[in-house]
Amino acid sequence: MGVETDEFAAMLRELKERSGRSYGALATRLHVSTSTLHRYCNGAAVPAEYAPVERLARACGARAEELVELHRRWILADAARRREAGAAGTATAQAAAAKPEPAPAPAPQPASAPVPVTANTNGPANAPAEEVEPVRPVDPSVEPRRRTRTRVLLSAVAVAALAALVSVFVLREGGGATDTTTSPTAAAAPTPGSGPAATTPATTPATAPAAAPPDATGSPTAGSPAAASPTSSPSPEENTAPFHVNVLADNWGSPCGQWFLSSRTPSQVAPPPDSAARTGSWAAGQHAVPAGHLRLELTALGKNPTPVVLNDVYVHIVSTQPAPKWNAYTPGAGCGGALVPASFAVDLDSPSPHAVPVAGREGTKKTPVTDFPYRVSDTDPQVIDVDATTLSQDVTWYLELKWNSGLSHGTLPVDDNGRPFRTVGLQGAPGYFYNGKAWAPSPVDG
Repeated sequence: MGVETDEFAAMLRELKERSGRSYGALATRLHVSTSTLHRYCNGAAVPAEYAPVERLARACGARAEELVELHRRWILADAARRREAGAAGTATAQAAAAKPEPAPAPAPQPASAPVPVTANTNGPANAPAEEVEPVRPVDPSVEPRRRTRTRVLLSAVAVAALAALVSVFVLREGGGATDTTTSPTAAAAPTPGSGPAATTPATTPATAPAAAPPDATGSPTAGSPAAASPTSSPSPEENTAPFHVNVLADNWGSPCGQWFLSSRTPSQVAPPPDSAARTGSWAAGQHAVPAGHLRLELTALGKNPTPVVLNDVYVHIVSTQPAPKWNAYTPGAGCGGALVPASFAVDLDSPSPHAVPVAGREGTKKTPVTDFPYRVSDTDPQVIDVDATTLSQDVTWYLELKWNSGLSHGTLPVDDNGRPFRTVGLQGAPGYFYNGKAWAPSPVDG
């Protein structure tokens, strides 16, 4: 357990003690086990995602500035956990490589040559003598020569047979008969299922993979209306940049204003989850796609102490087409107005979309408008919020971060695990919210 994990756990314990609530009460409210909260607050474990940490902090009454500091400490603790896991995996691999390999088993010795048996010359006159030919060693050059002679003999037989067929053809043609099945061309052509061509495997195109079901973020899949071609989406490759980016594709503080588009009717859609952390899996189960807005949270963190400058972010459109005429569902009810804008807004309906800096909020505190460049390192993370919107289109897209560090520079694709993000418009879609018993009509405010 490193210093980063200790500092993160210490702040969790401070918030928990200040709230006056027990571990059991907090666990019930957050839908997690009591032992899990104990491990978080004692530093025995670091959550793999920030969402449960934020819910715990809000349940304990954390202030806006405390949420920012807690987020920073979680990023550093999570990075330390990843480093420790990578070091443990490397040590295991080295130990396995250093393990001596078992000595190979000795090769079996060849059996001794049999002893020749001679005829019995001393037996009775009427007893037949048994003559056994002695075993001679095989000359390695004999067998190839024997196969060569066999091939020459077979070739001679084939030529003779072909000459006989031609002779028959000439004789029959001289008598006025016509036979086109024994022409030299037809005789030379291999028949199906015979000859050398029958032993050569046919080259056939590979079978196309079956379409995968949509994932929790509603990214396009093979067969979906906005599925991008394999050549048009960013190819997943090893990240050689001196920093990495964690992507939270469901950056909503509450389900208020969050909408999904699904081809299912209200009677076919399951009730929304009671926890915002499970909204993504619920949407995937309904084959629903983020609609109106797709809010992303990008957390950039350096891999070493050397500073990395993030110069800009680019928006790449993979495909655009009219949004499907489906139904819109929101997991929130009675939430009031829409959420405040994120730090960067992207209008996917623009002919040339780009990220525009806008004012954001941390809790109840309004944050100033900021723009690139930003600087990150292994102890100085940078959080970038992106709100991508569309009114009536079905858009697949991804981002690219431009960076430089010393003499090195490049771009880092930001996408949905190797696939583009997908956002669809809500314009004209029938809206529904869950009233506790069933899905009821609701105006769409996306």
